[in-house]
Amino acid sequence: MITLSFAQRENIGFQYVLDTLRPSSPYGRERVRELRPFSPEERPELLRQLSNVQRVAEGEEVCQKPLNQLLRVFMAVKDISPTVRKCRETALNEIELFEVKSFLLRCHEMLPLFQEVQQALQLEGVRLEDTERALDLLDPEGSRVASFLIRDSASQTLLALRREKRELEERLRRLPQGEERESLQALRARTAAEEELEEIRIRKELSAALRPYVPAMLSNMEMIGEIDLTVEKARLARRYGGVMPELTGSGLEMTKMLSPKVADALRSQGQEFTPVSISLDRGAAVITGANMGGKSVAMKALALNVLLVHCGFFPFAERARCPLFHQMHMISEDLESVDRGLSSFGGEIVRFNQLAARLREGFSLVLLDEFARGTNPDEGAAIVQAVTRYLDGQNVIAVLATHYDNVARYARAHYQVIGLRQLDLEALKRQLLGLNSQAGVELISQHMNYGLYQVEGEQDCPRDALNICRLLGMELEIVDMIETCRNDRKSP
Repeated sequence: MITLSFAQRENIGFQYVLDTLRPSSPYGRERVRELRPFSPEERPELLRQLSNVQRVAEGEEVCQKPLNQLLRVFMAVKDISPTVRKCRETALNEIELFEVKSFLLRCHEMLPLFQEVQQALQLEGVRLEDTERALDLLDPEGSRVASFLIRDSASQTLLALRREKRELEERLRRLPQGEERESLQALRARTAAEEELEEIRIRKELSAALRPYVPAMLSNMEMIGEIDLTVEKARLARRYGGVMPELTGSGLEMTKMLSPKVADALRSQGQEFTPVSISLDRGAAVITGANMGGKSVAMKALALNVLLVHCGFFPFAERARCPLFHQMHMISEDLESVDRGLSSFGGEIVRFNQLAARLREGFSLVLLDEFARGTNPDEGAAIVQAVTRYLDGQNVIAVLATHYDNVARYARAHYQVIGLRQLDLEALKRQLLGLNSQAGVELISQHMNYGLYQVEGEQDCPRDALNICRLLGMELEIVDMIETCRNDRKSP
């Protein structure tokens, strides 16, 4: 099963997605907290959940009124699962019986609303149990009022004891201090004790009578959580343009995918996220580009959307084809620590050794972002070339983002960041005239295209860094020196 640390989930934007969810019920919120990726063996259940998300996304407008009413009832529900589970073992006290009655009243309210919603949406594997008989046990008069007490009519014994206690209390109010009053007080205390014992007996009987309905109540809690989360998943898909994914055997394709975290941040600055498209199959693929050219954004968007699929969400893309992985491994310099005295490079190597030892455990997605950039360029390039070659022979889909040249020869697919490739650099340079340095950097960033395009054969990494040097007015003499040094490095 795919397991990612909180830091990794945060880094790729998955936690940001979860934080945007607003489930109405405590059971929906618990579903979010316990969310986990499905394994390939759980494919049928994953398909069921994805299908339900699609049904809500496509049909919510048809049943908007009853659905919103249902969600408002969800908001009034309290999490009483510990109380209901306790009922299986022992008697409930009066407060706990009140909690159960309140929950059953909410079920009473939501059942006709759910039936109306279900008629419109036809959700798979979702149903609410009828718990009216359980409610009748706690509300025999049928008042359907959210209160609970053990009434006199619960038993003849209780009725007699309470009548006797009231009569004694009335006599005590009229008597002055003395022996007779003390005798009546003692009698009243014994009567109250007998009343309490009778109430305990009645609560035991009520709890025992409720016990057969415990599975139905627990099932309703599960269903409330599932319906709640399914609605939130559908609304999230509409908000960010999610699409029903096709689950494949091996091919991975995301067309015009985005990352909500990055997209929202850019939108707040008046910019738009550049959608990323990529098509992969078993083996290794390489994404090349200059440092800070968008490779990491593409990698994180891919990791996020693959994880979303595995958790029963729609990926944020125009089209999505995704296999089910047993594992997902990510190594990125911004996730490495210097624990145990290791450098970031040392931490990367330790992590890679760990993932390599687990590659025989199933089909894996491996994402390496600027692997080995913490060492010298010559050794770093050799390491990345060797790792690419190694991963290409494993049961994986591997993607390596790098700025090193000559890595693509060992990969089955090669993508490059578009960057400034499609721009008229001279026209952009004229726009930069008169701007201060900060404004110039922001303008270049706005024109940078972080999308990917596939290239055939070996090509060197894009040289946008050199173009940026030119655009920002670096001395021509220095630019010429950079060109000379670059050519010297390429010469044998």
